[in-house]
Amino acid sequence: MFLDRFANFLPKNDLKKALEFLNRGEYKKACKSFEAHLRKKAGVVDGKDQELLRMYIVESYMEYSLELEKAGDFLESSKQLEKAIDLQPNYADVHYRLGMMYENIGRRVDSRASIKKALAINPYYFKARLMLAKSYYSDQNQDKTMEHLRESISSVPNFFKSLLNELIVKTESASAKEEIEELFTRLLEERPSSSQISKQLALEAIHLGDFERAVAEMKKALSLNPDYPDLHNLLGISYANINMKDDAIVEFKTALKINPEYLKARMNLALTLYENSNEEESLKHLKVILEADPANELANNLFKELKPALSKR
Repeated sequence: MFLDRFANFLPKNDLKKALEFLNRGEYKKACKSFEAHLRKKAGVVDGKDQELLRMYIVESYMEYSLELEKAGDFLESSKQLEKAIDLQPNYADVHYRLGMMYENIGRRVDSRASIKKALAINPYYFKARLMLAKSYYSDQNQDKTMEHLRESISSVPNFFKSLLNELIVKTESASAKEEIEELFTRLLEERPSSSQISKQLALEAIHLGDFERAVAEMKKALSLNPDYPDLHNLLGISYANINMKDDAIVEFKTALKINPEYLKARMNLALTLYENSNEEESLKHLKVILEADPANELANNLFKELKPALSKR
């Protein structure tokens, strides 16, 4: 399979183990292997050249934190999110989720600080703004509650407008606490979009090796969000695994048109071009990867394999 061939270009070390665990959805094991790799590298993942590695590690921490949250272990879930933020401090979603975990373990001051960081990154983050209002409401700070409820109006999704208006009216008129808290709960409930559901089903199908189902689900996701590079990348992986290499190449290239710095998609493209006997174009993409990430072991190993073959021409 494509994922197995991808992993084969890594030497047998903790990083390779981590990627294999991540691909299989074993996030706890992936985190431990990534951490073992980082210890050997003295924790250095700074700079643009380590973008790919940071992306993989942060994804592992976030997915593992979700598993812990579902199990009710909010403290350990918060610790995984803290690790993710240490590596990548500019993800509003991670700060927001960390704020939620802090609230669950009674660290309200820290919760507000995290949610404010999410809003500093994305001032139109509706749920973060609403969660901040709820936090102040819990402390009976009417002025701050109303301030953030009013600010949330500019970013509320259409299908939440009537609920938000009802919440504002009831909060302003000091209605029954139970009614107000129920409205906050309804507005903050996780409602995954159809695209998110399709993406999750596709990831599960990939982990199970059912790549035809993954293709079908990724197409559904892309019909709703055609400009998301990670969706094109996942569809490309799915195509590559059922030997539809030309279609895979189109999807990886589409992902790169949207985000030219998406090294993960570029590496997948280079490998698929190599598998499709287009060594020269594969080499061009490898050079771009190695310019941004000179220590990239995948790219270096494929480069070593390609160079002798091209020199014979």
